[in-house]
Amino acid sequence: MESPGVPIRLGSIVMLIKYGMERAEMVTSNKKACASLVDDLTIIHDILSSTNEEEKQKAENHRLQLVMNRLYRITTRANVLFDRCASGKTTIKIRNFLQATSIKGELHRLQSEIPKALGMLCLVFHVKQMSGYSRGGVALPLVDETVFNEEEEQDLEPAEEYYVDDDD
Repeated sequence: MESPGVPIRLGSIVMLIKYGMERAEMVTSNKKACASLVDDLTIIHDILSSTNEEEKQKAENHRLQLVMNRLYRITTRANVLFDRCASGKTTIKIRNFLQATSIKGELHRLQSEIPKALGMLCLVFHVKQMSGYSRGGVALPLVDETVFNEEEEQDLEPAEEYYVDDDD
């Protein structure tokens, strides 16, 4: 697997999402929350899969890498959660936290990051953001160029080290 220090390719994110989609079909706990997150990841999968070489060339590399880093974190963490749900687990330990937390809560937290990632993709590929994307009947806010400044300031802790393998 690629590390966040190395440029992450679109194809890698597509593969991670495909793996997550397959893994989510095998979950035994948190089925609804997993399915909801997979629905949102499918939107990102479709965008990345339909991106042609010309669009990739036009994208500003630095901003594209910020989006790829965010998507890498989301997809790898989602896949860890899907794996845990496939084994029937309902809680997971987060590194630097003393207690285990609900996997369902983590799935919802990851899902809340999707709209920002979608907005960033739209900005990178110069696609008009659609306000029609909504969750629960409420339109999600559009993002602007400042999202990239915020992303640069964010701590980019590697996704693989976020969750602790606790085998409870």
